[in-house]
Amino acid sequence: MKLRLRTSHFVAALALAAVVAAALGWIERVPARYFPESEVNRKAYPLRRIDLPYPDAREGVDFYGTLRMDVWIDERGDVDHVDVLRSTVPARYRDASVKAFATAHWEPALRDGRKVKSVKRVEVRFAPPLRGLNRDS
Repeated sequence: MKLRLRTSHFVAALALAAVVAAALGWIERVPARYFPESEVNRKAYPLRRIDLPYPDAREGVDFYGTLRMDVWIDERGDVDHVDVLRSTVPARYRDASVKAFATAHWEPALRDGRKVKSVKRVEVRFAPPLRGLNRDS
């Protein structure tokens, strides 16, 4: 009876050790860090078009500016956060653009065939629409 009990404990310990080893191996294969685009095989991309704000009224129509940001995308395609690196656009356009990118769903980046967290650098250039190209102008 004692021999059988010890054998079952030994088998259980071996099974537990195998589970722990497999879990540790999985953790090593799934990196916790965010990879820059230069270190992935396929960059993250939005699953739908990201529509950015533009002035509703005549005010601001002739505005030029640039917004540069980092979009932190997890391995599921969700945005964890957005960092504004540089902005020459009014705060309302900056905030609305950050919200548009933060709420977008992405196809995550791939590294060695696995979905990974990544940082996507985005630069948006605001410019007024071209005038005089349609008959109503």
